Amino acid sequence: MKCSRRFLVLASCLMPFVAAAAESPPLVVLLGDSIRMNYENVVKDKLKGKAEVWSPKENCAHSAHTLVNLEKWLAGRKPQVVHINVGLHDMYLDAKTGKTRHTLAIYDKNLRAIFAKLSRLTDTKIVFALTTAVIEKRQAESKGYKRVVRRNEDVDRFNSRAREIAKELGVAVNDLNAFMKQSGPEKLLREDGIHLTPAGCETLGGKVAEMIRQQLSLQ
Repeated sequence: MKCSRRFLVLASCLMPFVAAAAESPPLVVLLGDSIRMNYENVVKDKLKGKAEVWSPKENCAHSAHTLVNLEKWLAGRKPQVVHINVGLHDMYLDAKTGKTRHTLAIYDKNLRAIFAKLSRLTDTKIVFALTTAVIEKRQAESKGYKRVVRRNEDVDRFNSRAREIAKELGVAVNDLNAFMKQSGPEKLLREDGIHLTPAGCETLGGKVAEMIRQQLSLQ
């Protein structure tokens, strides 16, 4: 009887901890290039207390790099949502040839492989964010680039293919490109014509957080 009473007392003491563990916030993983790195802190702030948001410290770069590193980034994690963008580094223009780093065919192949691997690695909702618009004139005039390194025509081509693949595979799309154009790229992009200003981080980060809340059915 004493043992039974002790067990009941111990069980009652542990109940709050079990309940707290069961109510732990859902995990969200943000993957992507420097644009993701720009807005991720805003996303974390807007989802604070509602979801745990994790992202790699490093730039996820282009589609081939992302594909190779997915296992490392997701190791030991069971996210309920993976929000990912990849494309800007794929369409980076070679200074000598003027061609994109990856052809559209290679991007297509890699993106399909990324979605397939994400599905194998984790039972999660996948959201793909379309590549944001750029301002070519600012790139050419910037101290860093001094030339056009990304073109909007390539952004549109790669986004169109990404949208087709996402629709085919049942992946949700977060159209950050259209949202940026509606909000005004001039005030959202820095002097280099690619990366986000503080206003850009706040605006796009809010859009990403909103999309994640929808996927998690959060208020």
